[in-house]
Amino acid sequence: MSRKLVIAVAALAVSLAGCSSGSDSTIAPAAKNSEAPADARSQPELRASMEAQLGFPPKPDAETAQAFLADLKGIDPALVASQNADSLVNRGRDQCRDLKARPQSEWVTVANQRFVTPEAPKGLGDATASKIITVVRTRLCPGF
Repeated sequence: MSRKLVIAVAALAVSLAGCSSGSDSTIAPAAKNSEAPADARSQPELRASMEAQLGFPPKPDAETAQAFLADLKGIDPALVASQNADSLVNRGRDQCRDLKARPQSEWVTVANQRFVTPEAPKGLGDATASKIITVVRTRLCPGF
């Protein structure tokens, strides 16, 4: 499932939970308003918080992202040449989430589906996918 779809579903669930039709008259008005409004946090902070709750690692800093891309280029230069850098970093973060959420037996299959090139639209093979997983774990989610 793509990160955008997961985030959209989570946002919808949060929105719906806040739209409860019931009224709790036992809560004093001051208590109802004691929490800071959701819009008090910036959009990037809300997104980062939601992504963390969904199991994604934090966005890497520029140096880490560049090291990740350099490692991918070392595995297969076409991988980096044919795709947007931000997209590759996001695919790596998606892979991190899958490392947490899926059994290890599925990791290579998912990496093969996620990391493709125009010359290899169905994946780069199990050996290359395993190398990509190592890079993802080393650079983007070492704690996973």
